[in-house]
Amino acid sequence: MRNRLHDPSRSPTTLPPAMETAFIEALTAQYNLAGAAQLAHWNSVGTDFYQFHLLFERVYKTVEEKIDVLAEQARGKGIEIPAKIFSSVPEIDWDDCTDLAKEILKLVDDLCESLDGLHEECDKKNEYGILNVVEDIMSDCNTMKYLLGSVANKI
Repeated sequence: MRNRLHDPSRSPTTLPPAMETAFIEALTAQYNLAGAAQLAHWNSVGTDFYQFHLLFERVYKTVEEKIDVLAEQARGKGIEIPAKIFSSVPEIDWDDCTDLAKEILKLVDDLCESLDGLHEECDKKNEYGILNVVEDIMSDCNTMKYLLGSVANKI
């Protein structure tokens, strides 16, 4: 039986290795953020429970909405998505919802950083379609940073 994921007859990527790496890093960061935000959503407690519960839900739904779009861009360029991106959601230590918000904010920063790297690689190759997708996700990141930052720094 042939391994479909590593079938040499499938379209190989014509992208530079740095761009392929940047795609995988961005997808991994998206899954890390979505998974951690969903866990924060489920684990929200305290007097401000409902506000944080809704905030974390907004974060994970926003991120999940764009994961497939970025993955489709990668597949369109022949990049195979490794299963390891699904298994790297970090454990978060927290005492209250503010701690959760601070940790989720760090993951948003990680996503922004990985998207910056992908943007740079795509810009070098004039990959305008991918750039548009990346810039759209970066805009979402800026919104999440503002919302999470406002509650994480409130107390």
